[in-house]
Amino acid sequence: MQKLFVVSFLSVLMACGQIHSGGGNNGTKTNDSLLPEEEVTPDIKKLRQEYIEAYNKPKFFDSSFKGVGREQLKVHCRYFCLFDSAIIIPKRYIYEDTTKRFITHSFACEITILSNTDTIVKRTVTKQNFAHLLPDYLQNYSVIFEPDFKGYDVKRDAFNFTTSISIPITDIGRLYRFSIKRNGELIVREDE
Repeated sequence: MQKLFVVSFLSVLMACGQIHSGGGNNGTKTNDSLLPEEEVTPDIKKLRQEYIEAYNKPKFFDSSFKGVGREQLKVHCRYFCLFDSAIIIPKRYIYEDTTKRFITHSFACEITILSNTDTIVKRTVTKQNFAHLLPDYLQNYSVIFEPDFKGYDVKRDAFNFTTSISIPITDIGRLYRFSIKRNGELIVREDE
């Protein structure tokens, strides 16, 4: 009876992954199933290089949808580097080399909204549009990152977007929302 219990107990442990047979561990206990997954640390130098290469690669996106009645609306965005060397990130924010500051450029998003074939709004959005909402560290060291069109609000007659305003090559930043009305009015707010 005792042998049956031991064999049953060992079978349960093997089934649960607590004891492995074969494979060179001679049946010793392992805690493989209890180990946390290995954390993947991003290669900061590679991220920085990709970020710098993006200076010369503007990004475009378009969205077409139905407006009011027979109206067809189109939102065209061009996200691009301003090449102004205006952002000087202090070494305390630089992960891969804390002995040097990082000089980078501001970015902007040019948004054109068409009703059928007529341009109704053409607006360039930059970090400065959010200045009154930004804490000092974002005001001084961040850039606007790739705004994303979220849709058209028929009731408010507004085109809604989100964007991150972040310090490049860090995880420091915040999400913001903005809307553009047909008259060109820009409404900005922090994401809730």
